Amino acid sequence: MKQLPENASMYDAVLENISDSTVRTAISYYGKKYSFEKVLFWIDRLADNLAAEYSIGKGKCVTLCLPNSPAALLLFYAANKLGACVNLVHPFLPPEKLKESVRRTDSCLLLVYDLYKCGNYDFGVPTLVSDSSYFMGAAAKLYYKCTNKRTAFGYIPFEKYLKYRRNPRVFSAKWETDEPAVYLASGGTTGEPKIIVHNNLVFNRLCAKAEEFLSEPVQNYSALYNVLPIFHGFGLCINMHMCMMMRRTNIMCIKFNAKMSAKQIIRGKANILTGVPTMFVKLLGEKTFTQGDLSHIKDVYVGGDSVPQPLIDSFNAALEKGGSRAKMYVGYGLTETVTVCLVNTLAHHRENSIGYPLSGTRVRIDKDGTEVPAGEVGEIFLQSDQFMQGYLHENSAPFVTIGNEKWLKTGDYGYVDADGFLYFKQRIKNMIKVSGVPVYPSEIEEVAGSVAGVAKVCAVGIPDEVKGQVVRLFVECRQGADRAACEREILEACRRKLIAYAVPKEIVFEDRLPVSLIGKIDRKVLESRK
Repeated sequence: MKQLPENASMYDAVLENISDSTVRTAISYYGKKYSFEKVLFWIDRLADNLAAEYSIGKGKCVTLCLPNSPAALLLFYAANKLGACVNLVHPFLPPEKLKESVRRTDSCLLLVYDLYKCGNYDFGVPTLVSDSSYFMGAAAKLYYKCTNKRTAFGYIPFEKYLKYRRNPRVFSAKWETDEPAVYLASGGTTGEPKIIVHNNLVFNRLCAKAEEFLSEPVQNYSALYNVLPIFHGFGLCINMHMCMMMRRTNIMCIKFNAKMSAKQIIRGKANILTGVPTMFVKLLGEKTFTQGDLSHIKDVYVGGDSVPQPLIDSFNAALEKGGSRAKMYVGYGLTETVTVCLVNTLAHHRENSIGYPLSGTRVRIDKDGTEVPAGEVGEIFLQSDQFMQGYLHENSAPFVTIGNEKWLKTGDYGYVDADGFLYFKQRIKNMIKVSGVPVYPSEIEEVAGSVAGVAKVCAVGIPDEVKGQVVRLFVECRQGADRAACEREILEACRRKLIAYAVPKEIVFEDRLPVSLIGKIDRKVLESRK
């Protein structure tokens, strides 16, 4: 593949087409397809209009509050072309929180979508609203209009800036490697809300590593199913930017629905699937997927939450049944490293591990300031060429200097084996201490999740006068499962496979476990139920 200069913008990387792909379709969106020529034309037209009407350019910031849609992609690259930083936020963020994000990032323009629940809220900056159905095919557009009620009113229609062009035309901005290009929200390595600052280089660099994690040569791939949201590092980088940079089709999903997604994956002949565990669990419940032709799928990547081995086995079995040779691979990364920096692949795979380092990444397991040998548990430190520039408006960062090298303290516990594969134990802040003994919720969840009738589990620590903490296990059963039988089997499995301190003191059954905005089990909500 072609090499890019270090100061290349993401827009420049898209123009370069570093893989020399001949795939013509850039976006497939609910029955409508758009070529790369059309998408690049729109990006350039939008950049001209934003520069003329809102003076968007170097030193400016725009905020995007949208799900995966062509509008989000177009504005992202238009802003990047102009030299402006893009602040990406969750489309379910409450208006007050969104306004605060706009203020913290000093944004001068905001883009929301038609179903954003804000009425005509005043965000304090010019606000555009995108009609999510604008880019859909006729049938999907009609269905969308009939089943959704607009909840954002009185803002400037975004799509009008795609219909005409103001002169003069603007040129692509020249970036310095240390200039911020993307703001991403994160819990930080300590769980406290942060805004992470990234430059163009780390996104272009990670996408250029595609050959390291794909199971086949890049030229064998034509389409990726994009369900992970673009406000998430993986969705933005590996899904959206890699598709644009490598000139592969981005099959966009505005909202995950297992039945609809199964149809889109099969009809679009997606080669790559990415997602969180709950998404794949739901796909396994859809006959359209489990009984469909899956021979076009080449790779499946899962992360963002603990991944039980039974899910991996079941999904791999479904892939094989559908005629695919693909496997589900687990990876590991943080928003501080954009996204994945270790991943299992066809070439480097170890069951139960969370991955093997990509080039430019090294792992150190640290305990009390000393590197521990293979097999010993400690805090995971990373050294990577994908590091963030820092946290916005904060001097503190989770970096330490060891031997003149910059390392990231992840706040995660784990160990490496003799071959360099990383194994995850637990977030340090989530670790439970029972009678002073460290207990890892992830191990409890893995054992309990292997019980046949269990759909989801979450282990938390609750106060105990004698032991300090004990384990409370929240369980969501599969449909039709007997709770009493599940409880017996969970306890039997835990007593057989775990130390006594890790056996749940309480098991609480819920009809549905709460999930966060990106589909992970919301541990904080469950921890608050004490």
